[in-house]
Amino acid sequence: MVEELLEKIKLISPGSPLRRALDDIMRANTGALIVLLDDPDQYQDIIQGGFRIDVPFEPEYLYELSKMDGAIVISEDVTRIYYANVHLVPDPTIPTHETGMRHRTAERFARQLGKVAIAVSRRRNLITLYYKSYKYVVNDTALVLSRVTQAINTLEKYRKNFDKLLLELDIMELENRTTLMDVAKVMEKGLMVLKISEEIKPFLVELGEEARLAKMQVAELTENASDILELLVMDYSDKEVEKESAEEIVMNLTKSPTLDLVKIARSMGYSVQAATQLDDIQVEARGYRLLKYIAKIPMSISRKVVDMFKNIFEISKASIDDLKSVEGIGNKRARAIVDSIHSLKMRKTAAAEGEEQ
Repeated sequence: MVEELLEKIKLISPGSPLRRALDDIMRANTGALIVLLDDPDQYQDIIQGGFRIDVPFEPEYLYELSKMDGAIVISEDVTRIYYANVHLVPDPTIPTHETGMRHRTAERFARQLGKVAIAVSRRRNLITLYYKSYKYVVNDTALVLSRVTQAINTLEKYRKNFDKLLLELDIMELENRTTLMDVAKVMEKGLMVLKISEEIKPFLVELGEEARLAKMQVAELTENASDILELLVMDYSDKEVEKESAEEIVMNLTKSPTLDLVKIARSMGYSVQAATQLDDIQVEARGYRLLKYIAKIPMSISRKVVDMFKNIFEISKASIDDLKSVEGIGNKRARAIVDSIHSLKMRKTAAAEGEEQ
């Protein structure tokens, strides 16, 4: 969902002044047509009749004014009420699939002026927001909370799988036995974390103040996911790519309506036709992810390390003195790299012993 639409949905989220008025209108079962427009006097061909109010916005005022049949015009920042009981006359040739007059008018108004129009249905007890060519039906808060809870549970499972596969990838990298299939599977889980978080976003916006805890959960579950995926692209792309290019690749994959292992491999520059080919392609990590997330080496210095040693397998064999020969790597950073690799090797040994037991 586009960011500009999310900004408009925030205007009617629970706890906002406008939502308070809309909830009162819903409870009274009166219905309403509200449009958000600055300088309404410029649109006299569309806004006709009614009463000029021009008072500060108050939810109680809007509720009382909605008892009249016409539309209400308020400012785009929801700070003033300009007109009440007006007749809206948008271009009748603008296509609409709505059936009710209030909703047909709202959709045409939003499409013609590129502004927000809100229709409150008396018969269906629904709030519908129109903005440009977008339509968003506001759901019952309890239903949205239920959906968000389910989505967060799914997000948590994908994040656990993503982290688990990353740990396995660490070990395979040091043993120099990583295949493109291994990388694509890790990428797939991480991309699903980002995709699910994007799907949750409009519900969190719609919930407003009710989503505080859910937002904290989503933020924790998505922490560093995008950055790790970008580093994986930099580590495993067929040809060396800059961070900006890696960001674009991850963004495009996240926005893609479909996601599969072949598409992920192709996005990183590999000419593959089927998933069965991925197991046959041996790949080596350049080492960006290990250097940044495990050894905490800045990207500018990490690039110099990669330029000298080419891949993580060679980095893992380098001594402290070898590493110190890289510009920007002193004793402290060299020790951090060696200790990080040693830590991964110990983890591998512990994992192997656990399997034997």
